[in-house]
Amino acid sequence: MRSSRLLVSALLAALVAPGVLAAAPSRRPRVDKEAMREAIDAGAADEGRYASSASYTHYLQSRLRHHAGDHRGAVDALRLALASDDGNPLLLTRLGEEYARLGDLKRAERELRRAVLRAPAYYPAHVLLGRVLTESKRFARARLHLRRAVSLKPREPEAYLVLAQLHLEMGAPDEAVKVVAAQAQALPGETSGYRRLGLALAERGDTARAERLLVEAAAKDPGDVEVLTALAQLYEDTHRPALAEETLARALERDADSREVLLAAGRAALKAGSVVRAKAYFDRLLSLSSEPEMPVRVAFSYLAAREPGAAAEVLDAARRGEQGEPRLAYYAGLVHERMRRFADAADAFAGVPPESDVYADARVRRARSLSLLGEHSRALTLYRAALRESPDDVDVRAQFARALERGGAPDRAERLLREGLATSPSAALYDALAATLHRQGRGKEALALLREAVARSPRDEDLLYVLGAAHERQGDAAGALARMRAVLAVAPDHAAALNFLGYLLAQAGQDLDEAERRVRRALELRPDTGAYLDSLGWVYFRRGDYARAVDALERASTLSPDEPVILEHLGDAYQRVARMDEAAAAWRRALEVLALDPESAEPPGQRAALERKLKALPTRAPDR
Repeated sequence: MRSSRLLVSALLAALVAPGVLAAAPSRRPRVDKEAMREAIDAGAADEGRYASSASYTHYLQSRLRHHAGDHRGAVDALRLALASDDGNPLLLTRLGEEYARLGDLKRAERELRRAVLRAPAYYPAHVLLGRVLTESKRFARARLHLRRAVSLKPREPEAYLVLAQLHLEMGAPDEAVKVVAAQAQALPGETSGYRRLGLALAERGDTARAERLLVEAAAKDPGDVEVLTALAQLYEDTHRPALAEETLARALERDADSREVLLAAGRAALKAGSVVRAKAYFDRLLSLSSEPEMPVRVAFSYLAAREPGAAAEVLDAARRGEQGEPRLAYYAGLVHERMRRFADAADAFAGVPPESDVYADARVRRARSLSLLGEHSRALTLYRAALRESPDDVDVRAQFARALERGGAPDRAERLLREGLATSPSAALYDALAATLHRQGRGKEALALLREAVARSPRDEDLLYVLGAAHERQGDAAGALARMRAVLAVAPDHAAALNFLGYLLAQAGQDLDEAERRVRRALELRPDTGAYLDSLGWVYFRRGDYARAVDALERASTLSPDEPVILEHLGDAYQRVARMDEAAAAWRRALEVLALDPESAEPPGQRAALERKLKALPTRAPDR
């Protein structure tokens, strides 16, 4: 074993060796005195010293267990190391780290305090103690240790970064910016502070500060692809696609083969309105990647930009090039299914062999596609085989019942669902049976069935939710509201109920502040959910805030393309801000989807309502 102290001593000895002093001054490299002082300070620390070979052995074992994810085992090994090396600040700091990873912040703090008492100038202990205290929301104490760490090693970036994060946690972003500015002054050319704080602020929605920091980071290090990518994402999120694409092009100058950057650039080009430029980025990306998932990601990017033809072309080309890859057939089926091209979807899913790990899902999806096409016999054969292999699969049973109903056998569908409820009752099967009864004009019977189920399990949040949805299907908005409130009384963070309640309130024009609060909470629990953003947009619409409604509904439509309800709402919002052409386009697209998939209408009379809206639009005067 050689400690860092011994190593530094050997280096110093070499500097004063006879041969070195005799060398000509012109050939001797200049000595960086500051670097030498740092090396000597590091050598004087306790980090490299162990009281015994046993202590060092246990320390090495702790590191092996740490990297294997066995943090409890690492704690045990460190305790053995400390048994013969009590007070070693490195061992105490590592022990504090392991406790922190186990979530035991009290023990972590205790060991780290021992470390700083034993070695007040030990930088790593102060930094980690600052982290632990920040996590425990003890900000004042955390700040003391982090400032001490900065004073110990002003040219080390970590303490600055943790201190900046602390100020963010305290709700003081301006102080965080001052910290990274101090880091930049102490470490010219170091951009990690600007980058990390910029990314953190962007995640928190503080786009103005985030943009300033990321622009500064990009100016200091034009080759930082991560910074450029984050800055481009910020531009995209703030509806500046051309600037996003330009920034990504700069990133590609540094790393022309970055797959994620190429994908982001293609998406930005689509948002900027250039399918040609997007295709160039995507073609380059596909030439670099042999992963079957990549054509799917490109295809879904085209779909989000309302370019279904390009999406299908990408997948068809990928399937021709990789005949033996079953996942490509599966992914192609998913894309065609999303586009409501059920014949193409069924054909693609048929290309997934039985030995594939996605075969079971592909078979059920193929059965649904065939059922929607009216090919009932083939669909039912597939469903029977799927249910035979997985008799407890609730989703398969519910889909099988819906296919029987489509094929003109509602009695068999009802029987199949009741058989499932007799053996394995679940909220999903109750919902399927209630919906089946409702479609047969037996809505009151459906409500009675669900009330009995809820009476048996009054705190079953999912059953309560299903009962609320059944009331809404029956046109009983008040009953639906009451049931959704009952769900939240049992499960306050039931995201679907929060969203449903907010949407019902918006529809009724009641307490729009509560409606917004409920939907926003649902989005906190399940961010980037198209249906929830649609609800938020509808709250804004009902409030008369049409500009914000357009923004939310456009994002909802991006996340859930070709959903008729979202498209109708988006058209309504466009109409209110006098964007008539876009309103007409949204409504027409909703009608196209309904023609392919009539079951997606919500409510059932949606198609007629859309046609009336289109007819009511003022016609343009011919150009003169």
